[in-house]
Amino acid sequence: MSRFRVVGKSVPKIDGLGLVTGEGKFAADYSLPGMLWGKILRSPVPHARIVSINTSKAAQLPGVRAVVTGQDTLKRPYGQFEGTAWSGADMYALAVDKVRFVGEEVAAVAAVDELTAEKALDLIEVEYEELPFVLGIEEAMRDAAPLVHEAIGSNIVHRVDYAYGDVDAGFARADHIREDRFATEPVNHCAAEPHAVLANFERTGKLTVWTSTQNPMRQREYLAGTLGIPQSSIGIRKPYVGGGFGGKHGNVNQEFCASFLSLKTGRPVKIVLTREEVFAATRGRHPIIIHLKTGMTVEGTITARESLVYLDTGAFSSDSKHMLGRMGNHLTSLYRTPAVRTRGCLVYTNKPTCGAQRGFGGQQMRYADELQIDLLARDLGLDPLDVRLRNAVESGDVTPHGYRITSCGFKECLETVAAASGYREKRGKLPRGKGIAVACGGYICGLRVPIESAAMVRIDLDGSVVLSTGSADIGQGSNSMLCQIVAEELGVTFDRIRIMTGDTDLTPPDGGTFSSRVTIQAGNAVLRAAAEVKRQLLQAIGEQRDIPTDVLDVVDNQIVLRDTKRPLVSLEKAVKQCPPLLGTGYYLNRDDVVQMDVNTGAGNLSPAYSFGAQIAEVEVDESTGKIKVEKITAAFDCGFAINPQGVEGQIEGSISQGLGQAVSEIVLRDRRGATLNPSFLTYKVPMVTEVPKITPMIVETIEPEGPFGAKGVGEGMLLPVPPAIVNAVYDATGKFVNSIPLRLDKVYLPA
Repeated sequence: MSRFRVVGKSVPKIDGLGLVTGEGKFAADYSLPGMLWGKILRSPVPHARIVSINTSKAAQLPGVRAVVTGQDTLKRPYGQFEGTAWSGADMYALAVDKVRFVGEEVAAVAAVDELTAEKALDLIEVEYEELPFVLGIEEAMRDAAPLVHEAIGSNIVHRVDYAYGDVDAGFARADHIREDRFATEPVNHCAAEPHAVLANFERTGKLTVWTSTQNPMRQREYLAGTLGIPQSSIGIRKPYVGGGFGGKHGNVNQEFCASFLSLKTGRPVKIVLTREEVFAATRGRHPIIIHLKTGMTVEGTITARESLVYLDTGAFSSDSKHMLGRMGNHLTSLYRTPAVRTRGCLVYTNKPTCGAQRGFGGQQMRYADELQIDLLARDLGLDPLDVRLRNAVESGDVTPHGYRITSCGFKECLETVAAASGYREKRGKLPRGKGIAVACGGYICGLRVPIESAAMVRIDLDGSVVLSTGSADIGQGSNSMLCQIVAEELGVTFDRIRIMTGDTDLTPPDGGTFSSRVTIQAGNAVLRAAAEVKRQLLQAIGEQRDIPTDVLDVVDNQIVLRDTKRPLVSLEKAVKQCPPLLGTGYYLNRDDVVQMDVNTGAGNLSPAYSFGAQIAEVEVDESTGKIKVEKITAAFDCGFAINPQGVEGQIEGSISQGLGQAVSEIVLRDRRGATLNPSFLTYKVPMVTEVPKITPMIVETIEPEGPFGAKGVGEGMLLPVPPAIVNAVYDATGKFVNSIPLRLDKVYLPA
């Protein structure tokens, strides 16, 4: 029997009723009296100097209240990844002197309705002096390539070249060495909710912004910098968010335009991006070319690895330097590697800027890594599963880059999926056209950032409990998980908890939702706040009744004697006898958790690391190239599962998302960089009927740093999906495909 009452139990989403009934409000649902509609004019050319912009006709259109361009702004760039050793602030909310990709923001208008705003865009006259442009990674690195940013003097904005261990000696010890080239294409986040914002600049000088965001605090920081107003004058409100996956982390363009237009007009301004704009102008996943070399003994032990990575950041660097620095980390995070060398280039191109997407850099390197592990195993006549088990990291390991592995159920995940799928019975015995294969993944559980996590818990006079956290639930169910932590620690039932979240004016600071950080960082802050308010409660009751505090407890909304569980007083009555009860809690990563050096990849980036494994089973029609993914068996080490139903949902969602990126999703662009398939009619996300049977399994370890032993789950299970499917296709057909997505022509075998 579990020693816990609330955590470790499946609970429905605390905000689920609002979602399923339609009562929950997203950013686009908000409106205010006197509200104007904003629209953004975007560049039709990939690279050009802005010679002139004439906005007079647009400004004279009846119903138009304001037109702004980059020349009207403070011309302050943004884009630096906070807390790292480099400065990459190279983006502008509105283009100033040049445009660098088709879709870049050039001007913005505010009008009385959406149709008038759209008409006004057509009346803005922009004279461009078109410049040579570059779209491909390898093309952009040539000496004579057009420069995206002349001031840099090169399209290579950042390089890494570092090694750990004696790489040459490691390869010399190898019995077999493979070198392969891998490539991934750009993909979109495809969140169900497009980016939307409502900004209201009041006469008091207060700017309030309702926006679909993963990181309210960073949003406020970027807006303050670009607008030139204090952060204290800006309030960010995060409503319900219909998916983020990294695409709503750190953007500021539409928020800036709405806010600046509101400042100019004195009226609220709403901007809702069309799906076409989301595809054409927001930050998708980086296209990458990876050259990977691995040495292995005849027994299947890795001796050395070397990677050369070319990373396409698009027109601006965003936080891509941090991603490039981490590519080597991903290469050594799962398998013991005594020596590793990483080289790489971050390359500007005249395409939309790339940025964070679920698994930030891990998906691309994991794809290359997991494919090559399979190829090496086959070359040596070994079972790919056994090779992974032989090299898997374990608790207590320290990776070459400095990851300190604490809790680790990696091998157990591999053994669990093998048994549940019947892998060993099926491997090598399936008919041609059917395949089965394994791939693995895992992820950090919270980067160290300047703002960690804080929380407040108060008990109201009716005995209800209010949790206040700056953490952003973007659909993953973290609000429910945090409320479970409060209920467990405080001793109240789950239905007593209410949550206030995502409001920079009312909630404590939080670093945002990314890097699978919410469970450990926000969870620990919440746990400590709940423990503090419980301490205050029991101390007050103990003093009133002259009872030592340590003999009291709270169980199911009752103050009880700890040993006998005899009730003394209900929580409702108790709080009326106490001073105001408000507990605060804060989490800061341990001293050994550091910010990564982007030049060397060094650092223990996270307080914990998650691990997982998948078995994919496919059927391939070689006459057409059509792939049917029949089944995926997945096991994931999330530490302690606070909400098992939520963990299983995250596994299933990750697999569904990874399926699309493996077999069908790609942002297509024409020879000038314009997006050719900017809608769900032409950009092929998997339909429900295409999602395979998924068997999610939870492998529980106890993470010392996590609340109740929990750690992250949101990103790690996406990473194995593409390589598991590609490896299974290879098993089914004998055809090796080194790039995704798996288009029909890559798999089709002519008669």
